[in-house]
Amino acid sequence: MNCLTDLQHSAASTAALGLWLTCALILAAVLRNNRFAGKTAFSLAFGAMLWWLFAAYVELVARQESCKLLWSLVAWPAITLLPIAWSLFIFDYTMNQPPIWRWQRLLALVGLPGIVTLIALTNAQTHLLYGPDNQMVTEGGYTFVRYDHGPLFFVVAAFLYVFVSSALGVLTMAMAKGKPVIRPFLSVLAIVTIAPLLANMGYVLFGLTIFGFDPTPFAFAVALIALSWMVFNNTIMDTATLGRELMFSDTGDPVFVVDTAGRLASANPAAQALFSDALPCPGESLSHLGQIGRLLDEVVRARAPVPVDTLRLGQKVFDTRIRPIDSPIPGPNALLGWTVSLIDITDREHAAEALREALARAEEANQAKSRFLANVSHEIRTPLNGILGMASLLGETALSPEQRDYLKVIDDSGQVLLSTIGDVLDLSKVEAGQMALESRAFAIRDTLGSAQMLFSARAREKGLALTATIHPDLPRLIMGDEHRIRQVLHNLISNAIKFTEAGSVALHAAPSENGKWLLLRVTDTGPGVPTKARQTIFLPFHQADAGDSRKFGGTGLGLAISRHLCLLMGGSLDLAPESETGETFEMRLPLVPAEADPSDGAPISAAPSPTSAPPAAASLPDAAPPAVTASHQAAPLRVLVVDDNQTNRLILEKFLAATPCRVHSVSSGREAIEMVRAHLFDVILMDIQMPGMDGLEATQAIRRIEREGHRPPSHIVAVTANAMPEQFQQYLEADMDQVLSKPVSKARLLALMDQIDRRALV
Repeated sequence: MNCLTDLQHSAASTAALGLWLTCALILAAVLRNNRFAGKTAFSLAFGAMLWWLFAAYVELVARQESCKLLWSLVAWPAITLLPIAWSLFIFDYTMNQPPIWRWQRLLALVGLPGIVTLIALTNAQTHLLYGPDNQMVTEGGYTFVRYDHGPLFFVVAAFLYVFVSSALGVLTMAMAKGKPVIRPFLSVLAIVTIAPLLANMGYVLFGLTIFGFDPTPFAFAVALIALSWMVFNNTIMDTATLGRELMFSDTGDPVFVVDTAGRLASANPAAQALFSDALPCPGESLSHLGQIGRLLDEVVRARAPVPVDTLRLGQKVFDTRIRPIDSPIPGPNALLGWTVSLIDITDREHAAEALREALARAEEANQAKSRFLANVSHEIRTPLNGILGMASLLGETALSPEQRDYLKVIDDSGQVLLSTIGDVLDLSKVEAGQMALESRAFAIRDTLGSAQMLFSARAREKGLALTATIHPDLPRLIMGDEHRIRQVLHNLISNAIKFTEAGSVALHAAPSENGKWLLLRVTDTGPGVPTKARQTIFLPFHQADAGDSRKFGGTGLGLAISRHLCLLMGGSLDLAPESETGETFEMRLPLVPAEADPSDGAPISAAPSPTSAPPAAASLPDAAPPAVTASHQAAPLRVLVVDDNQTNRLILEKFLAATPCRVHSVSSGREAIEMVRAHLFDVILMDIQMPGMDGLEATQAIRRIEREGHRPPSHIVAVTANAMPEQFQQYLEADMDQVLSKPVSKARLLALMDQIDRRALV
């Protein structure tokens, strides 16, 4: 116990204790915060150094020779363990792999220090480490022991030198074979390894001491503190730091570092290969490097990164990234420079360019398809207008029953063809994302009742019962696109009647899921949809099977369009679970009650009322007076028909022959302008595609005449076979009032004229 209590402190012992405490704190921080190869062996070496250093401290403050000898012997396990652990750390770090030959490592780490510990414990009897002639001396104010080193002291020292020398050999080989980026780190490790070795050799061979003691633990302490400082500052051994360094060196993208004046500080091999001889030496300006030089000049002037587009250097395309390098010490000049990375995006740019070209081709193809569909629609609708128009006029004449049957076939065939054209155009609009929806208040019960009435005659012809059931909780008015809901309903009811030979078709409407959804069901007693076709029937140009296609006809577009419309309206269209008989289609749409009157802002669609008034003569209207008043409003409408096709003019004239309208027709836009200059017209039915001057040009000329003459504007209706929605919008933007698509039915035309007549009387 006297060796722990009989102590004499001094400035030297205080410095040694402070060094020990500093090393202990550093070891704790290293164990907690850092990861690197060989960390376990490094920690063992650090711990052995602390053991040795503590023993040296206690030996320093001990007053008795026997106590100093005791603490010197206590240090021997650490003296043995320290160089072994340090050598193993060097092996692990340079090899960067898990330890191998584990039993040899354990033998070295435990066996050798254990043997030396036994020798130290028996030194009083064997004198193998220290002989009997140890002397207590005082020199320079320090009291220490001059040890009589025994034979085993030099054997152990030599054996430990072998370990350290092998570690230095491994470091030398690593520096010779390693990449340039790692050599500075390995050099530091070599210095840290050599310094304690030289200190120990100086003590053993020349008696070199510190405070009269072996300088080796103090040299190890200082070396490990320096090494730990590098660890904390990520300058050596740290995996992340080495990774960054290697990434800078080995990355295939050019990277270089410049100072605040734009001078080159460092460049990786990729940058050197890119610029070759044009790359200056470190410390020289980069201003001569074309686009890079100009960019860096802007950065230097702005002292901040500037927006950069992609750079083309030779055959390559680069994305430039500039990052500032800030000083770790805050101050007015904290900016140290910039890193400039050139990310090679050549392949990506080529892919993007190919994609842009593909998109352009796709857009061009889509536009070509749209033009094709528009032209096909126009070319089919124009003669179809003549077929259906003449069939309608022929139906008003005296016909035999057989002739009327023939006429019905003509009319039905024309209507099928017209429906097919509409389906194709609708599908094209849906696929192009051009299907426009509207949301306004409408009476859902009226919509359902109208659908039932529309198909009741067809159902009766087949002997089917067509019923409609509407739940009382369904709101009177809801928000939505009534036209598209009608379109889907009509398609479902039409299909149900078409595919049902006997029984009934039922329409059911009710709110569902706490009133959040409108559920519409169309149920029939037909054969049902085959299991294998329950999803394919919703694909374009697909029907239940080829037999049905041959038997019932059709394009197979109706259900595909209907499902798309339901999806666009935020809902769905599906088949209900299979039942034993019949089939049920379920349409689910968001149910949004409305408060507004459904007639507010809604277009007027009054049905034509029959009239017994005799047709008016097709005489010219009165000459236009200098100033026009509204006194003509009670008179029959004055109508100008403009169409280069004689059949189309004849159909419109015949349709209006049974009305009080006073009709005149011309065959070109120029003729229409001359007629408008000389006469007043309430309504102008204007064809669009005409030779010489089309309907749009004629409309603009007529509007100028009206403005210049302060005349009330005519109601100009585009009567056209162009049925694409963007075309409709174009006509309305050209100052036309309405659009009437061909083929024109008599009912639609008379409804429009009645609408204009009632508007004039308001």
